[in-house]
Amino acid sequence: MMEDALVIYRISRAPERRIFYIDVGNLPKAKAEQYLADTMNKYRNKLVYNADTGEIKDDRRHMSMLEDFWLPRREGGRGTEITTLPGGQNLAEIEDIEYFKKKLYRSLNVPSSRLEADNGFNMGRASEISRDELKFNKFTKRLQTKFARMFTDILRTQMVLKNIVSGEEFDSFKDFIYYDFATDNHFQELKEGEILRERLDILSQAESYVGKYFSDAYIQKHILRFSEDDIERIKGEIDSEGHESEEEEF
Repeated sequence: MMEDALVIYRISRAPERRIFYIDVGNLPKAKAEQYLADTMNKYRNKLVYNADTGEIKDDRRHMSMLEDFWLPRREGGRGTEITTLPGGQNLAEIEDIEYFKKKLYRSLNVPSSRLEADNGFNMGRASEISRDELKFNKFTKRLQTKFARMFTDILRTQMVLKNIVSGEEFDSFKDFIYYDFATDNHFQELKEGEILRERLDILSQAESYVGKYFSDAYIQKHILRFSEDDIERIKGEIDSEGHESEEEEF
C-alpha cells in the first residue's frame, strides 16, 4: 500500500505546469473574469479520451493536476506574463518508505544488514558475524523445530488413517524420526569451526600438564567436550587406524 501511494504521488506531482498572468487593466471584476475566461478558451485546448465510445472530445468541466493556472493581474503590475510551476521537489525522498520497509524486515526478524546492497557476506570468523545474524539463525532454528513437530503430527495422522500403523506404534518410534533442514549460508560450519579452533588452542596450552595435573579423560570431557559415546567412538577409530597402518608396514 505504501508503494502504491508513493507511485501515485510521484505521478501526480511530477508534471510541470504553466502559470499565465493576464493583465486585465482597470476592468471591473465581472469583465475582468470574462476577459480572463475568453483568453483561456482562446489559447487552451483540452482534449479528453472517452474510453466508452472511443472518441476524443473537448471537456473543460474538470480541473486536473496537469492543467495550467490563469490569474488576472491589475494595472500597475507587470504585464502579461507566462511562468512555469515546477513539479514536486521531494520526489526522490523515500525515507518514509525505507522506514516502513525496515520495520517490516524487523518484524520478520531479518537482519537489517541484508537490506544494504553494498553489504557483502562475511566469510571470516564466526565471532565477526553480527548479533542480528546470530539472532536470525536462532529464529530459523526455532521455526524448524516447530515445523518438525507439525510434520510429525501430520505424518502420524496420515499413517493412522491409512491403517499403516496404530497410534501407539507410531508413538513408540516417533522419537527416531529426524528432519534435515538446510543450514543458513555456512553459518553452522563457521560456528563449529570457531568452537573447535578455541578448544584446540586451549588443548595446546594444557598439553604440557597432561599426566601431572590433568588426565586424558579430563581433557576429553572438560576441554574438548566429548561425550561418552564420542570418547568410545574416537578410541575405536584410533585403534582401527593404528591396526591398518601396521598392516600396511608389513
